[in-house]
Amino acid sequence: MRAMVALIKREYLEHRAAFVIGPAILLSLALLAALYATFSAHARWSISAAQQNVLKFYETIFGITSYGWVLYLMIMLVFYYSNAFSADRRNNSMLFWKSMPQTDLKILFSKVLAGLTIFPAAILLAIGLTGIIAYLPALTAGNVLPGFAPPSVGQTFGAWSQIMLIAIVYIGIGLLWYLPFLAWVGLLSTIVGRWAIPLSALIPLIIGFFEFMLTGGEGPEGGYVLSFLSDRLHMDVQRIDFETAWMLGEPLSAMPIIANMVQATDWISLIGGIAVATILIVVASEYRRRFVLT
Repeated sequence: MRAMVALIKREYLEHRAAFVIGPAILLSLALLAALYATFSAHARWSISAAQQNVLKFYETIFGITSYGWVLYLMIMLVFYYSNAFSADRRNNSMLFWKSMPQTDLKILFSKVLAGLTIFPAAILLAIGLTGIIAYLPALTAGNVLPGFAPPSVGQTFGAWSQIMLIAIVYIGIGLLWYLPFLAWVGLLSTIVGRWAIPLSALIPLIIGFFEFMLTGGEGPEGGYVLSFLSDRLHMDVQRIDFETAWMLGEPLSAMPIIANMVQATDWISLIGGIAVATILIVVASEYRRRFVLT
């Protein structure tokens, strides 16, 4: 167990630029922009008790930026798997202790665990901080727009909590759903190194082309292979309809959205994908053990 923790720590130290330093820079820029907008806007305070607040404005900003962070996480994980599986292919030592080599399977599983735990946790932290920063433009909008008032701290914290719950569940399901594709990139990285990303898309396209040639174009549009991959790449969960929520004016509630996500997820396919990912990781470890020189 200590060895696995040390290996995950090594992954963090070697790849924190993409998941910690990069988000920190983006958050700093967002904070500077929010502060500039806050202090440069012409504030018009009003004491009318009948004013509406701009809570929906805050929820929309935070929700959209949260989805952007999710996309950032998935893209960075693709690059992580394309690099991490071959970055230390000549060195199975644990952190700085060269006399404690680990098995190839443990090395690769530590990389997968890092991609499922500490790196998503870092992005979730970035999402949470984004929600705090997003209060500044909401505060500004409430002050400068006639007929509206800034949301209270209690209302903002409630909306922040709801969106964070949604983000946690959405990222958790997404990581497991796309795990076989990430493992596929990792397997190719073990074999071909930096060419893993283009080949991960090119190989299925070539297989789909040969299928089209053999079947004469019969079957679904694009062929069975590409149709299956296209359907599998689409995570069919309930999306948040911010436009409808804006029109209704009701506070965002996480539980109905989470329930829809859980119900819409094909759990049999998700579990099957985890099994496929496990096989791909084992194959990658065997290739690494047998054919990669140390």
